[in-house]
Amino acid sequence: MYLKEQLYVCTLAETGNITKAAEQLFISQPALSTYINNLENNLNVQLFIKKSGKFSLTYIGEKYLEKAKHMLKLQDEFNLELSLFAKGVTGRIRIGVQSRRSPFIVPDIACFFKDNYPNIEFILEEGDIKSLEKMIEENKLDFIIYTCQDRKLNLEYEFIQEDKILVAINRYSSLRSKTHWNEGDKFPWINIKDFKDEFLILPHKGQSLRCTLDFLLKEEGIKPKKVMEVRNLETIIELVNKNLGVGFNRESYISHMNNDNILYLNIKQDTTQSELVIAYSKDNSQIPNFLNIISSIKSIMLSKI
Repeated sequence: MYLKEQLYVCTLAETGNITKAAEQLFISQPALSTYINNLENNLNVQLFIKKSGKFSLTYIGEKYLEKAKHMLKLQDEFNLELSLFAKGVTGRIRIGVQSRRSPFIVPDIACFFKDNYPNIEFILEEGDIKSLEKMIEENKLDFIIYTCQDRKLNLEYEFIQEDKILVAINRYSSLRSKTHWNEGDKFPWINIKDFKDEFLILPHKGQSLRCTLDFLLKEEGIKPKKVMEVRNLETIIELVNKNLGVGFNRESYISHMNNDNILYLNIKQDTTQSELVIAYSKDNSQIPNFLNIISSIKSIMLSKI
């Protein structure tokens, strides 16, 4: 920001001499004189009265000077903010997180900003996958942390981990006898058709996990006979913990829940691959060290896995 017009008038009013003012402004005296004349013509008022070589303000010139000084003060304040922004000291960052995931990661992210970027305004939005993707498309968020199944062409992605759907059974369930291990896998496997007659505890229709589960069940031609719908995922896992049915969970959630009596199982889901990611716009320019912040938050999330 450079308010040349206001600076020229204020300098001439302060010195009262066109030559001294030109020297301070590092321009020629004729150039400054021409500029002031053109300004007065454009405003259609006289800002200065010239008498005996001295420039004095008119009444409207005094009013102009009052506003011009205020504008120059604002300019100085903005230029200071601009300098701090360019150094990555100040700014604003708007983060979107799935409501389900928020309690696990937001406190650590907030502490990170407090410790490392105390002058960067940290704004949090919580929501479901669709609302978060819509907000970043509309430039209402700088990045989102969520489980992604379909990457968008206009976004950049920082991969955190695969986020498989796992079957949750009680460790004393008879289904345990139907499981098998594949070498190198973190969880045993079960055929999705092996629990088609079981009591299934599912999220409500419309929830992202339920949408994927419905697709998987339909793909295998399974129509559950006994279903309980529960919106809260912790409640689902607690019901499984009590051996009241078969539930489902995301791999990225399980370390944050009570799993004392839970055995998690892999199921085939080749057509519904999902991943935990940080997604951001390709043309994001909110703060200069944006990518460094993304990298740091990725490290925070990896430490929680």
